[in-house]
Amino acid sequence: MKKISLAFVLATVLVAGFVSCKKDKSNEPDVLSDGPKDTITDFYVNFYNVIDSTTEVGAYADPDGPGPLESTIGGVSLKANSLYLVTMTIEDATSSSTVYIHNKIKNNGKDYKICVDNPLGISVSPTDSDGSMPIGLVNDLTTSSTTGNDKINFSIKYQKGVKDGQCSPGVLYYNCSIPVTVY
Repeated sequence: MKKISLAFVLATVLVAGFVSCKKDKSNEPDVLSDGPKDTITDFYVNFYNVIDSTTEVGAYADPDGPGPLESTIGGVSLKANSLYLVTMTIEDATSSSTVYIHNKIKNNGKDYKICVDNPLGISVSPTDSDGSMPIGLVNDLTTSSTTGNDKINFSIKYQKGVKDGQCSPGVLYYNCSIPVTVY
């Protein structure tokens, strides 16, 4: 009889310990969902030179999304000391009809931010907005006198409920790099 009582007491103490140690989540920040589940197969970046009206198109194409087929990457050549209007076309072509992801991002701008790094002295300024903060589908890009070869990294961040105009909050939705030559 004592063995049953001892086991019963031990079980009761363990259950009481687990219940009393339950973590209170009321003061924790909301955790972001994993973000959108779209597949991006084509990422095009159009660089329109506002001085001489020429256009360069960079592309990152992955025909099956994150699958076994190899991606193809097309780089761009930009002139030094020039101003470019940069626009993006983002597509999901995995089904019979293409889905234009850039329209989804534009229509839900408060949930997204496209971040662009600045290699080779390049300066990028978003010109589109969700009403209060930049989205980044349309940008002014200025090259400096620095010439050379590098890559421009494009990161789409899903920032529902945490968007603050910076690239740090949120979930990485998509990322690619386009080779760039500044001459």
